[in-house]
Amino acid sequence: MKQCKRIEAARAALARAAWVRGQAPAYGEDAVIDLIADLRLWCDSAGLDFGRCDELAFSFYCGEEEHAKIVECY
Repeated sequence: MKQCKRIEAARAALARAAWVRGQAPAYGEDAVIDLIADLRLWCDSAGLDFGRCDELAFSFYCGEEEHAKIVECY
């Protein structure tokens, strides 16, 4: 997946999580931490291994062709 699409998906997930909580969209560290905690809880409830998912996601991140260059997507 292209870097801009991943960034767009992350922003959408942050905005949706804030909406579910009844909050205004936020994109700072606290919002990211809340979303990661939500994902951990969701994985537990769904019987998924969050640690494994996180390791694989990190390998995708490191393997992205465009990883070395952060691009402006907006």
